Amino acid sequence: MVSGGFFGRISNTFKMIKSCMDVLKKDKELIFFPIFAAISVGLLILIISTTGALDNLDPEQGGDPTPLIPIVFVANFLIVFFNSALVSAALERLRGGDPNVRSGLSHALKHIHHIFFWSIIVTIVAILIAAIKGSRRDGIVRNILGSMLQAGWAMMTFFVVPIIVSENLGPISAIKRSTSLFKKTWGDQVIANFGFGIFQLLAILASVVIGWFFGIFSQVLGIGIGFGCAVISVAIIYTLEGIYKAALYEFALGEKPLEFKQEDLRTAYRSRALAY
Repeated sequence: MVSGGFFGRISNTFKMIKSCMDVLKKDKELIFFPIFAAISVGLLILIISTTGALDNLDPEQGGDPTPLIPIVFVANFLIVFFNSALVSAALERLRGGDPNVRSGLSHALKHIHHIFFWSIIVTIVAILIAAIKGSRRDGIVRNILGSMLQAGWAMMTFFVVPIIVSENLGPISAIKRSTSLFKKTWGDQVIANFGFGIFQLLAILASVVIGWFFGIFSQVLGIGIGFGCAVISVAIIYTLEGIYKAALYEFALGEKPLEFKQEDLRTAYRSRALAY
């Protein structure tokens, strides 16, 4: 049994998030990477929608969803690319450097071929999971099965991006290595995702409350402020999660990432992972 139990791990995850926030305070520009990803995907959807390419894609209405596949791939590629830039910049800070937006993007570009093929794999898996889930008329069992597979895939590929940008491994090799780490640390990764999920939920709820408050005076103002707060809050959470992954990855290699207390890292990422 892991010492500290479930609630001990939750408490430690919150400590780790605090350490991530200390990193973010030093490199506030890291928050731009998830914002760039959101803007890029938003522009992609806007451009595609204006061409009418998204019309008649619903299979339940007799449409053909096939044209949606390349759109999903491009969206995944943009998300993975900026996430890779974020992790690269976080690793630079944890290794004693002074990263910025340019250095993160530059490092991600060096691995763009691996990022490209990893995005293809991500898209294929997303399509397969969507097919397993089926439509709402296919019942709850398929939906639960698809959700379980989705969660398992997320855990097994938790370290793929740090491995790609740090070791220049191809996506298949990165998946194998990430899976090996997952087998030894699955509980800690689940708790970490749970902790970040709680923060994201609280951030969105807080944004709704703020939007509702200002909506009392003006509906447009309330929607604008609420939406803005939600976007910034989610961007911060995703940035903290990227820093968190980078720190755990560094510790797994036997390094001592700056800004993080070694005892907290040992609790979050069992020392047996160092045997990998």
